[in-house]
Amino acid sequence: MLLALTLIGCPTTGDVATPANSAAPTIPQGTAAILSTRATADGLNEVQVDLDGDQKTDIINYYRESGGNKLLLKKDVDLNRDGKIDVRSEFDEAGLRVKEEMDGDFDGRADWVDHYIQGKRSMTEVDTDFNGTFDLFKYYENGRVRRKERDTNADARIDFWELLDESGNVVKTGRDKDGDGSMDEREQ
Repeated sequence: MLLALTLIGCPTTGDVATPANSAAPTIPQGTAAILSTRATADGLNEVQVDLDGDQKTDIINYYRESGGNKLLLKKDVDLNRDGKIDVRSEFDEAGLRVKEEMDGDFDGRADWVDHYIQGKRSMTEVDTDFNGTFDLFKYYENGRVRRKERDTNADARIDFWELLDESGNVVKTGRDKDGDGSMDEREQ
């Protein structure tokens, strides 16, 4: 889901580059352009991109140059044009995705976080009720969810488990009825 949202095309170089201390160029409405570039404190190059020509930043790419190549390490996206980052992606030195966060209700907090190992999704954390606490955890094997863990009573402890087969069918469930964090009841 998040991958589709971050596949928004955005240039990392272009015809319009603005020094950090100068005014943004006038861009015709509906034209994508680079608004500014600067070096960050941690040594990355930051490129702010306006995709829709409204003179506001829609995407920020953070990359490092090495041997004439640009290596994208972070990408921030403002999906709803409110000036806040809604999707944040991080990449490793090999260019593989490491982590991706999404703010689904646009309140400034991540509600969905995907973690990746060697570019493959390994775990997802979800705040299903948007209360600021993750309550659903999905674990992946070979690109498929194989286990789900839930905190159904908002006590910050897992109290419901589902094990899934290769096709995504639930094969086993478990519950923690006494709140000690371990499975008390199992069903197959």
